[in-house]
Amino acid sequence: MANTLEIIIAEQQRMNKQIQAQQQASQPVRIYCTPIRRRAVPTCYDLTGASVWTGYVLSRISRDRLVSAAAGAAVILAILWLGLVSTAKAVVILRV
Repeated sequence: MANTLEIIIAEQQRMNKQIQAQQQASQPVRIYCTPIRRRAVPTCYDLTGASVWTGYVLSRISRDRLVSAAAGAAVILAILWLGLVSTAKAVVILRV
């Protein structure tokens, strides 16, 4: 009786090992990634690398807002200039 019980337990252990091996083989391959490295804090005080959080002159957010405002102002000035040139052209045509 004890011999039969040992055979059954050994068979169950062997089957468990096979099932575990099949489960591990069927799992997707896990990709291990290295952590993202932090950039070094800039040591220069120019406006392009400035950051309020590190104590520099101007934050990047403020710099981006200034650049956007300057670009918008340039577009508006270009539109006004074209309007002025068109109006001047129409005045010259009407005088002739």
